[in-house]
Amino acid sequence: MTSLAPADAAMFWRSRQAATDQYLLYCFAAQPDTTPTSIESELRTRAASLEALHRRVAPAPHDLAAPRWGVASIGPAQIRFDDGPRTWAAVRAAVALLLTDPLDATASMWRVHLYGPVTGAPRAAGPVWVLVLQVSHMLADGRGAAALARALLGGGPPPAAPRPSLRAPGSLSMLAGAAAVPPRLTAALATGLVAWGLTSRGDGAPAMAATALNRVPGPGRRIDTVVVDAARLTRDGASVTTSVLALLADVLPAYLGTADPGLAVELTVGRGSGKRKSHARNDFHNVTIGLQPHIADRGRRAEAIAGEIAAARSRDREPARRAGRWADDLAPPVLRALAARLTAAAPAPERVAGATVVSSVHRGPADLTLGGGTVLFTAGFPALSAAHALTVGVHGIGDAVTLSFTTSPDVVEDADRLIGLVRTAISA
Repeated sequence: MTSLAPADAAMFWRSRQAATDQYLLYCFAAQPDTTPTSIESELRTRAASLEALHRRVAPAPHDLAAPRWGVASIGPAQIRFDDGPRTWAAVRAAVALLLTDPLDATASMWRVHLYGPVTGAPRAAGPVWVLVLQVSHMLADGRGAAALARALLGGGPPPAAPRPSLRAPGSLSMLAGAAAVPPRLTAALATGLVAWGLTSRGDGAPAMAATALNRVPGPGRRIDTVVVDAARLTRDGASVTTSVLALLADVLPAYLGTADPGLAVELTVGRGSGKRKSHARNDFHNVTIGLQPHIADRGRRAEAIAGEIAAARSRDREPARRAGRWADDLAPPVLRALAARLTAAAPAPERVAGATVVSSVHRGPADLTLGGGTVLFTAGFPALSAAHALTVGVHGIGDAVTLSFTTSPDVVEDADRLIGLVRTAISA
């Protein structure tokens, strides 16, 4: 399969309008005599064997056909060592700058940023190396990016990937795409009507009024991290994800100064593709999850939140939802690219699906290595959007879980207070 799957093509068109890159941070204990040169050599050797890291996106002229996978070489600038930051605080500031420097997926779909040796990192008794893997979202969703990072950092075999094509879409693809617009549009409309007829009501969770966090972010970014043992977060058998959402039900009302019982977040949920094998490298959706702040006991609150997540997964498997996604996939590429441009140009909404976006991924056992040192923790920083000036990443490796908060300083001017509330809630 040489063309991008519809979900991946949609992510490509979206990336031309807004930041979508993923940034996977890993912290490793530094070993004596390890140098940036030796680490770079180690990474290049591993990267050379990973087919997914030898690809790029080749768009079709005027988006009249789906973009295709192309081949890219691994250039010298794809592994970058920054010898400036020597403290954890300085590294956080440097990584925040990366969030506004996206990749050009038509040239390369990944980059490694290396910092170190760094002092003052969480859970570290001594100096560390900090590695950030920047990945285009077209190449992988959160789970796929974690698998790719594991392969790059010695934790397992490389993830499967479709073979790229040496041929970019050209005139024939453009002509074929133009000829396919009428029948594909007809099929999409027909399928959409079937989906509409099968649907008895809307998506389920109602939109909520925009909060002070639901504003268009400024150009700058700030990141904050709180690294804890998983056992400190979970209660009464709850998962890490539901426990963090239950914790946010205490944090966000206190930060926003609201007692709104309808306070909700958007949670990124993987689909798993069901019985039909999906060729998409992005196989997830966002769902509105109520935080249930009126339930005082955090364990019972986490149980109620788990029920909401299960219900959202069940709704997503309904025939109408599947038909609706099929209709979207059938739409002509040129119209889907246009939709991405129009969505990016839309004003900030008055009603939103959640006060923030939460992305939660466990990145496997703590068996990754770099320069002979073992991994201590990992973190991630979901992109801000026109509707969200705060996003939350929940990323675990081994027994360490990192809560990462990406904010726009122009909107969230008192991030220190927010992080203080998080730490207080964890200790409660």
